[in-house]
Amino acid sequence: MKQSVLILSLLFSASFAFANNCEERRGALDFGSGTTKAFAAVVDICAKKIVSVLYEDRLPLALNEALEKSSTKEIPAATVQAAYPKIKNFVAKMKDLQVTRIEGVATSVFRVAKNGKATAEKISEEIGIPVQVISQEREAELGYWSALAQKKIEPTELMVVWDIGGGSMQMYSRDHGKVHIYQGDLASVTFKNKILQVLQFKNPAEVSSPNPLGMQKEAALQLAKNHAYLNVPKYFKEIASKARWIGVGGVLSASVQRQAHSGAHDFTSGQLGEALNKRAQLNDSQLEGDYKISDVSNLALVLGYMQALRISKVETVQASLGQGLIYQSLHAK
Repeated sequence: MKQSVLILSLLFSASFAFANNCEERRGALDFGSGTTKAFAAVVDICAKKIVSVLYEDRLPLALNEALEKSSTKEIPAATVQAAYPKIKNFVAKMKDLQVTRIEGVATSVFRVAKNGKATAEKISEEIGIPVQVISQEREAELGYWSALAQKKIEPTELMVVWDIGGGSMQMYSRDHGKVHIYQGDLASVTFKNKILQVLQFKNPAEVSSPNPLGMQKEAALQLAKNHAYLNVPKYFKEIASKARWIGVGGVLSASVQRQAHSGAHDFTSGQLGEALNKRAQLNDSQLEGDYKISDVSNLALVLGYMQALRISKVETVQASLGQGLIYQSLHAK
């Protein structure tokens, strides 16, 4: 009897040790065009899954807006400098949680700005973790993996992961082993500025907000529709009405989701239209939040695309590219 108990105890200890050996604590920072996101988790490298989320946070950091106002087409050093204490706090909190592996990715604004690569290198040096400026194709891929980390997806399911940030838009789909990617340049800040320039005859370098949109909402919708008609690849147009659409990134999962169907994890084109009709009448003092100058124009951008492509519903997940980076690393061969 004692021998059996001893054997069971040894087996339990061995399995527990094995489970612990499989677990790691990993973290990532996602330096976007309008928001910097922190994500850390316990991962199981044997089961290839995220076991639990340790820490999540986000910092509104309007780098793309600052770039648009820059006469030199550079990210202002002062804008980044002012954010260092909060970014360093992200890293410190992860280390306090015994996260041993932290990586950073930088996206659209760092690709476009003349000093984008140098700024990413300076951030890396300042906070003490590697920060890589990634291509738009890579950004689309990580958006896809961030969705997989949270949504149950059947291997045969026709799905599009849609990511809209401050300076770029991506669509990503896999169909019978083939990858399809749309890499667009119309996004939250660039669309807002297009409204200012084309519809309101204002200079985005001098005026930040197009609110209230008022009756110009229809013209703004048409701008978005025209862009979709002209730029979205044929593949996405053909599958749009029958595919499952999953929205990641701040515009879809936060700004639009909150305004169109608050508290839920999806929205329809009908709900989006109702929200736009109501909120187009509001000025900045009547709106709320860190992104109010682009919130209403985000509704017009997304609804225009949904109408042009005949997308009836979008599911959303609160995900970051950092989460996608961690999850994909578990499945790397």
